Parts: sequence; structure tokens; C-alpha cells
Amino acid sequence: MQLTLHRLLGANGATIGVLSGLSRTLYTLEEAWRQNKPEVSCVPAGTYRCIPHGWEMGTKVSKPRTWELVGVPGRSAVLIHVGNTTKDTEGCILAGMGLMVTQLLSSISDSRLAIELMRREVGANEFMLTIVDTLKI
Repeated sequence: MQLTLHRLLGANGATIGVLSGLSRTLYTLEEAWRQNKPEVSCVPAGTYRCIPHGWEMGTKVSKPRTWELVGVPGRSAVLIHVGNTTKDTEGCILAGMGLMVTQLLSSISDSRLAIELMRREVGANEFMLTIVDTLKI
């Protein structure tokens, strides 16, 4: 499976994008670009293999049934997971069903629904994710 994240907008310290390749386009939210520093920066553009994270029965992880991007330069434990604002990102990619950008805050909505959609359609399988910057970050 191949998914594509097109980054569209930088606002309020967040990077907003759209994720395509599923039955429905999802919105994404990441931190702003901060020189790829762990836990505070968005992921560099590129193509990444995404592997299942925390899908095994009895696994004790903080973000179960998600996906980890493999090969992010200088980084580890970069996940696609539930969250709504940059306070939730931890340097990871959040997925949501809706988007809200105001002068003060950028956020996504219905993140749990978006991750559930991914769990149904991707499951505990690997996939490739291509991140494309269509904005200057």
C-alpha cells in the first residue's frame, strides 16, 4: 500500500497536510520544521517504510496499534497516531477527519475516527508513505 502526505500549510507552529491513498482523504498535523530535531520537528520530506507498532497482544506501548516511520534521519519512534494539536505530536504525525485553523491555533478533529479508519484499511501491515512539501518549511 502507498500513502501520500502533501503538506499544504504552515500556521501557528504547525504543519498541516492531507493524507491520500485511503478510502477517504485525511488531514495531518505535525510540528513546524525545526531542523529535524527529535520530538519538536516535523519529519523531513521523503519516502518512508511504515511498520506496525504495538499490534501484538500484550504489548505495553503508550500508542498501541499505530505505525512507525522507519529511516527518519537522526530520529526514532516517529509514529502516526491520535492527537489534535501540536501539544500531542511529540514529533510524530497526527491524522484527523477535519481541520481548523484560526489566528491562534491549528488543529485537526476526530483523530480517533481517522486512526480507526486507518486501522480498518491498513491494519497491522506495512505501507510506504511519501511526504511531499508543497510549501516552503
